[in-house]
Amino acid sequence: MSGDERIASWIASKSDENFSAVPIGSGFLSVMRKGGAKFTAVAIGVADVVTLAHVEPLFLRPDRQPEFVVNVPSKAIWTGSAVDFIHGAPAAFGTFGELMRGSRDEPVSSYRNKEYSFFERAFNQHTAVREVARVYDKVFTLSRFGAMPDVTVVLVDAYDMSAEDVRNARDLYGHFDAALKMSSYGAVTSAAVQAAEAMGAEAFKFGEFLGRLNKR
Repeated sequence: MSGDERIASWIASKSDENFSAVPIGSGFLSVMRKGGAKFTAVAIGVADVVTLAHVEPLFLRPDRQPEFVVNVPSKAIWTGSAVDFIHGAPAAFGTFGELMRGSRDEPVSSYRNKEYSFFERAFNQHTAVREVARVYDKVFTLSRFGAMPDVTVVLVDAYDMSAEDVRNARDLYGHFDAALKMSSYGAVTSAAVQAAEAMGAEAFKFGEFLGRLNKR
């Protein structure tokens, strides 16, 4: 599978004095950035869910290994298997905006979404957690020590987490045990708590969730 030439051309049209992208065929781009070395990116145009089958073929050519896989539109979600494969390449992934941010990193392949990385690191460092598995870009399954059951948590990007935020997360990602508000500001509304309970789940702020992981 090749990348998306149409998306690559669109990205190239966004070039400016700090970021210059030139299509080089099959959806690949040669990218120059101010103050950094040239790197290779590849554009895809998956509308809903980016899977391993979408990304694995992009790395088959030894002479053209992308350091960044960029997907447009930004609303698409990424499966954990796709993310793990890209990171293992090694490469980075994300939206066009993240490509712009990632182009400031050296090497570009080391770019990681800071918010996702913060939570993933916190989960891995929790004393009750034995293993962290990524299900989707914002969904993780936490395997805990002893007889405590696994917990699947979805990250919710909302200032005040509402019932609609919780329902949207369920529609987008399917089953989860906990909805975790990403922002340290704002609140988890009582309606969000009730909506989660109706699904057999719970809704938390960050500190509350870390405490909950110690309990069965």
